[in-house]
Amino acid sequence: MEIELNPLQQAVIDALGVPADWEPLPDHIVDDVEHQLAVALAPLEGLFTPENPLRVNKHHIATVLGCEEYHVLNKQQAFAWNINTVRGTIAHKGIELLLNWRGPIIPGEIVDAAITSVAENPRESASGFLISLPAHELAELRGAVLGAVTNFLECFPPIKPQWRPMVEYSASYSLFNKSIIFSSRMDLVLGGPGRKVIIDLKTGRLTPTHRDDLRFYALVETLRSRQPPRSLGSYSLDEARLEDEAVTEGILQASVRRTANATLLIADLVLKTRQPDRRGGFQCRWCPLNEECAEGIKFLKQASGDEDDD
Repeated sequence: MEIELNPLQQAVIDALGVPADWEPLPDHIVDDVEHQLAVALAPLEGLFTPENPLRVNKHHIATVLGCEEYHVLNKQQAFAWNINTVRGTIAHKGIELLLNWRGPIIPGEIVDAAITSVAENPRESASGFLISLPAHELAELRGAVLGAVTNFLECFPPIKPQWRPMVEYSASYSLFNKSIIFSSRMDLVLGGPGRKVIIDLKTGRLTPTHRDDLRFYALVETLRSRQPPRSLGSYSLDEARLEDEAVTEGILQASVRRTANATLLIADLVLKTRQPDRRGGFQCRWCPLNEECAEGIKFLKQASGDEDDD
């Protein structure tokens, strides 16, 4: 029996459904973008090894293109969990459980199971943080995650088994005898090879960087499977809003250029062939140097309206 969809759910179906005139991209595009990436990164061949490869993911690309100094500091510092970051992790776990849940769908039970699943799994890096939370902060976290999971249930269409859903789907691609490795982990993937829809689930606001992240995912999936995905989407759980775009040759080529540019910068910094540049940007808000970095201080003043942008 078909479930009647509400307007928000139907809007997602309309955006992500297969258009009547859709055709997969020509096979030669995969070889073209692969060649373009290999040529752009040819200067790095032989500088890294399979035993000590250069690893590149979406976060590395975003940080190095934002501010090289912040990128270096970010890689040196151990990741520290906070309520905002763990909220997204628990929400994703809740949605993962939801897709395989048997029995009545009660959001509170799913959220409790998600928190327990992460807290009791020593392989989850957030486990220790969750266990250490005082009762009132854990209750606040539960409420925030409950809101995200409830929004997903109410606003995202029910996912059918025939859509072949995969949660936390990992893919990687390597160059030069596995000496440069591009890796990705996608929140939600629907559809089979050559027709996949890659979706990022966000508990915060949507930003242009999210679009670039998805294009990187599309590039990695294209090179790994030799078949481009069909479509990309960022879905805000807070706003019940989807930003989607079809995967085209132009999008893949744009991702190659961005990925290659960032990889060359990352390699420079790893090999210490030059000092990192400093650039003001939104990363200044949480950079440990934001009280002593001239570029960061200027950006934060301009962002707050305390200084004119001459």
